[in-house]
Amino acid sequence: MKKMIIAAGLILTLAACSDSEEPSVNENTVEDGNAANENNAVDHGIDEDKEEKVGFTVDDEGNVIEAEVPEEQASELLAAYDEYIAAFNAEDIDRYMNTIAQDPDGFDREEDKAALAQAFEAYDSQYETSDETIVKYEEDRAEVFATLNVKMKDANSDDAIEQSGRQVVVFEKENDGWKVTSVHFIGNQ
Repeated sequence: MKKMIIAAGLILTLAACSDSEEPSVNENTVEDGNAANENNAVDHGIDEDKEEKVGFTVDDEGNVIEAEVPEEQASELLAAYDEYIAAFNAEDIDRYMNTIAQDPDGFDREEDKAALAQAFEAYDSQYETSDETIVKYEEDRAEVFATLNVKMKDANSDDAIEQSGRQVVVFEKENDGWKVTSVHFIGNQ
């Protein structure tokens, strides 16, 4: 079961890892150990030195606040998001990689591809989304919020786990459309 939890984390984070060349070291600070909690925000692509922050805002009733987006761009963004989810669910590596930016923030395309190929071989996984909402929009960058439920089953046994949470997928506009450049996930307790 521990392997399943590790695999869930792998799949939830797009198998993305920091592009930093420095090894992870426990420096005995308050920040050490945060990654061990599976419910922490997975924030691949966030650079604390950048002014750009990823997230979403809710109203007094707890509803996610939608950004103002031109209708045509909203349709294109939500179609790109749907394709990203459908490609993952189909476990089609080439189709999935077509949804990823050529130079994504915070992870390496080839490492992501290799890790997902291994995960797809070892686990039957399914993303179920709801509440898809464009929460930030600029001409060449946008963020799509969704409630996400991930179901994973070991391909060689009956072991299965389910993880739910909230996700913000950051898209950037490339010549051939909107592409995923980073993914941020906060798991539910």
